[in-house]
Amino acid sequence: MRVKMRRRYRGGTRLSKREFVDQEWVCGMLLLQSVEGRLQLGLWHARPGDPVPPLGILWRPEIVACANDTISFAGAEHVSGRWCYQVWFCECHNLPSSLSLELLAHAAGEHHDPG
Repeated sequence: MRVKMRRRYRGGTRLSKREFVDQEWVCGMLLLQSVEGRLQLGLWHARPGDPVPPLGILWRPEIVACANDTISFAGAEHVSGRWCYQVWFCECHNLPSSLSLELLAHAAGEHHDPG
């Protein structure tokens, strides 16, 4: 799925509303896959396997919010040699309404345990 994404955290610290809004959008293709038994959500320029590295990798992702054409995923990112909590805020304007409703129903059925 093609999306544009903004991160909610930088180095494990939550961005202010101004910092969040002022950052550039990162555009690419989302791909959820299992790597060595762990879920990985990758944001790629075009598709996995391209010589260009991914724009971001989110490990152990879960849906934390979903409404119409926006989805937020939470997980862990490896940044500067350490693991940090991260939330990706994604907009997907071309998301079919049936898929949007399906994702929303799935997110409502999840039992999110922040601990």
